[in-house]
Amino acid sequence: MSTRMPPGRKLTVLAVGAVGCLFIWLAAPYNNFLLSNSFISDDFIPEAAVIFCLLVVLGLNPILHVLRPAYVLTRRQIALLFAILLMAAVVPSQGLLRMLPWSLARTTQQINLSPRLAAAVESAGLPQALFPEEVGVDLDTPVSDQFLAELDENATIPWRAWLRLAPVYGFFVLACWLLMIGVGLILLPEWRERERLPFPLLNVYRTIFPDPEAGTLIPPIFRHRVFWLGAGTVIAIYALIGLNHHTHGRVPEFPIGWRLSPLFTEPPWRFLSTSITNVNKLYFSLIGIAFFMPNRIGFSIWFTTIAYAVYVMLGRSYVPGFYTGIVTDHRNGAMIAVFLVVMFLSRRHWLHVGRLLFRRATSDPDRLLKAAGWMLIAGACGMYAWLRWTGVPHVWAGVFVLLGFMVSILIARIVAESGMPFVRIFGLEPIYFMAMVPAQWVTGAAIYIGGFISMLFPLGSRISAAVMVSHAASVDEEATPRRQLRLGYLMIAILVVGFLVGGAIHLHLAYTQGETIDGAHTPLNVWGTNVMAGSQRHLMNWSDGSWIPPSRRPGGILFGILLAGGLAVACMTMPKWPLHPIGMLLVGHYYGNLAWASLMLGWTIKVLLIHYGGAKAFRSVQPLFLGLILGEIFSALIWTLVPVVLILLGHDPGQVGRIVILPT
Repeated sequence: MSTRMPPGRKLTVLAVGAVGCLFIWLAAPYNNFLLSNSFISDDFIPEAAVIFCLLVVLGLNPILHVLRPAYVLTRRQIALLFAILLMAAVVPSQGLLRMLPWSLARTTQQINLSPRLAAAVESAGLPQALFPEEVGVDLDTPVSDQFLAELDENATIPWRAWLRLAPVYGFFVLACWLLMIGVGLILLPEWRERERLPFPLLNVYRTIFPDPEAGTLIPPIFRHRVFWLGAGTVIAIYALIGLNHHTHGRVPEFPIGWRLSPLFTEPPWRFLSTSITNVNKLYFSLIGIAFFMPNRIGFSIWFTTIAYAVYVMLGRSYVPGFYTGIVTDHRNGAMIAVFLVVMFLSRRHWLHVGRLLFRRATSDPDRLLKAAGWMLIAGACGMYAWLRWTGVPHVWAGVFVLLGFMVSILIARIVAESGMPFVRIFGLEPIYFMAMVPAQWVTGAAIYIGGFISMLFPLGSRISAAVMVSHAASVDEEATPRRQLRLGYLMIAILVVGFLVGGAIHLHLAYTQGETIDGAHTPLNVWGTNVMAGSQRHLMNWSDGSWIPPSRRPGGILFGILLAGGLAVACMTMPKWPLHPIGMLLVGHYYGNLAWASLMLGWTIKVLLIHYGGAKAFRSVQPLFLGLILGEIFSALIWTLVPVVLILLGHDPGQVGRIVILPT
């Protein structure tokens, strides 16, 4: 039976997908930065993609069913549409554009205002082509100044300056994306078919797909009462919170967190992390995701967070001169160990891919792996060539490529095993390792360019292309390797177009809006302008001869490697062993600290339910937990639109306020 898509439906999918991409690229920067709302495309369940897909399912499909039945999108075509939207979400904010143009403008401005930084940049020998305008002490920087503070009167957007930068950074960004996509496509069959990783997010994605072939245009989950019990409860709770805010307390608020620090004022308890004592809110989406995680994964994340909090509390209380940075060192060591374990488990798969590169592929699965392997190699070589062009020495260029490869694998593994929708890699930044060696072992170019590696990989892993492509290729349960490969090529095209279109939208926004609509922030994207601040500071210290490497890190890293490696071996050899090393990857971690309480609650409910109700009870309440997840997404949309509507009705933007539901 042929699975070839009819031309009419193919054109419909591509046309609707193009509209959806444009919607995400346009809405995200204006919503996230101008309006300072909850971010809408910045996690692994991008709200904008979910909402747009539901608009198609619940709005467009019924219309087509009446007017042009042949054009109604099937379940597989909706899956393709959602895959397109997943990849589109990589570009406009956390994955790239929240950082790149804003950091370039701020860095250029800072160089020309600071003789010390200008001297450091000059000694680093960085190419002038890396900056939107000429850098040097006391030189004017109108391109950067107006980007950060709005256009001068009668001035026009300096498109030419930024168009000159587009191929410079576009080449580097494309190389990074090729590496990520290659990693995602290579490891997907290994992780799904051999290691049987759970990919919990796929359970969420597929709930919004209809089944027109079975005679229904409404996703089956939306006809389930238990689902609406979960979703309705979450929407009602956020309604109370939102109305309490917008009515200045006249509507009672529903508390979804706790603040216990006033109870912990005596030692050693006063040294207990505020991430334990003060949980500002529970995330219903994480409670729901915990239900679909393997028990060992959910338990390990929340237990390790609490265990390390107690460890730090005791250390600060009873060990003079306790080094609190030891947690970061343990986490970085754990990442190295987990990376090595993942590579060891998939060693035969990687050898197979290596052989395919130099022989003829005789099957569709092998053709997929061969093409993905060449994507990975092209990306790594492109990164290396760009790094060498900027002046980074051979050794550090190789280290940077390796760090990018490691981060791509680690974030893809974390999401494949846990399904956490908001998470990123905290660690493996180039400067962390450069600060451990003598000054003569590094160069100014390596220090500065290391900031861009951090931007594209650890910081950019908040919505990584490696994760998105592995999930996009799996959304359709029946997708063949040939179809997955075509999807991979389509993903590359989407990212390139998104880089150009989304970049133009960011430029227009920055040059026409000097502050957030409520006047609270200038420039619009304060966080994005500061992502290179650390690299600038380290570059100046190196240039001044004040480079002092820390002395404690290697021991902490080694301990993290041994502990995480030991936990991994225990997991592989003892099926009932409770602790997984994934907990160490998130310890002392911003998103781990946000997530632990919600995951603990979801894990506890699941364990009790299975213990007392068995598998039947587990299956019967799955829609309830899906309702918790989608209910929080619906609430984020509702309370993103409320301030917009109030402003359009004439309310003062500075007085409206925002309800931020999901982490930024």
